[in-house]
Amino acid sequence: MRLAQQGEGFSINRIALTLKADVPGLDEARFQEIAQQAKRECPLSKALASVPEITLQATLANAS
Repeated sequence: MRLAQQGEGFSINRIALTLKADVPGLDEARFQEIAQQAKRECPLSKALASVPEITLQATLANAS
């Protein structure tokens, strides 16, 4: 999370999410699809929709 000065106050202007998972039987493409869908649709992401930049780095540990 990054705070930036805005006028006399501050705002959150960036949130960087990191996910590392070990999911047997799941390939990288499907993992990324699920991770991006969760980022778009989770209640917390929706609540933080006013933040200009939310990034996600998703790594599948058992990717082959």
